[in-house]
Amino acid sequence: MTRPISLLSFGLALFLLHPATVEAKRPYYEEEREPRRFRLLRPKMDAPDRQLAYANELREAGRRRGARRQYRALVRYWPNTPEAAHAQYARAQLLEERGRLFRASEEYATLLENYTGMVPHAQVLERKFEIAETIREQRRARFLIFPGFHAPERAIPVLESIVEHGPRWERAPDAQLLIGQIKEDTGKLEEAIIAYDRVEFRYPRSPQVEEAAFGKARALYQLSQEYPNHVDGAETAMHALAIFVRNHPDSEHAPEAREYMRTLYDRLARIKFEKARYYDRIARAPKAAITSYELFLEEFPDSVYVDFAERRLETLRAKVGEKDEG
Repeated sequence: MTRPISLLSFGLALFLLHPATVEAKRPYYEEEREPRRFRLLRPKMDAPDRQLAYANELREAGRRRGARRQYRALVRYWPNTPEAAHAQYARAQLLEERGRLFRASEEYATLLENYTGMVPHAQVLERKFEIAETIREQRRARFLIFPGFHAPERAIPVLESIVEHGPRWERAPDAQLLIGQIKEDTGKLEEAIIAYDRVEFRYPRSPQVEEAAFGKARALYQLSQEYPNHVDGAETAMHALAIFVRNHPDSEHAPEAREYMRTLYDRLARIKFEKARYYDRIARAPKAAITSYELFLEEFPDSVYVDFAERRLETLRAKVGEKDEG
């Protein structure tokens, strides 16, 4: 006797036969990129090797615009060939020569993403690094007698691309360090601290660590200057500077770091002394004042407020002792 099909079984069968379910159960296979066809951008030749030779001839003849278009057509129609890698590289070079630096940097990045192992990796990264330095130094909005202005932050995306595509490249620490310096110079101190910290974390054995460590400590100091009564900020900066001086005592930055530390020491001493004075003179809480003065003298034995704090501490102890005896 045939058993009737339950509604649950019937629903399960429908679910398993649904196209979306069948599609989800198919195994994943990595496929090569499909060629992109454009009616307005057709290759002149019918094969990638001939197309590359034709584009090279245009370039050598000084017809750079036509060469760029034909290189681009090659990449679009035959993206998975060795000739496409050469065409992509040549197109990026032509854009750089024309002064279109951002576009050239993007084309170099595409080259590194799609044709890894088919191009001189270090050489491409070097081109991107030189582009970043040019962008950092060049002036914008020049007009007649007006010199324009610097905008070094425009180089940051190029430098970030270098670190992303060449994290083990020999100049990657330089690129990461430059990111921190540019952010610091443009007043983005929190971001600069993160960028400097990445140099120390990613490249702990590189020569750039010393410069990054001081940059981070200096940025923390500058940030603490913006909030002169913020104890945590001042103590964080002091800690970073102390670590730098300990790890790099012979650095050319060590005297400057010690000067920053002295400034922070005096500021923290003033804040802690004023706290004790508050308990002493305003709150009229002698026991709390005694504790605060004792902590102050322990932390800041070289402060200009030491003599006053010692006298007040002696007076307060005597008064508290008299009250306890009474």
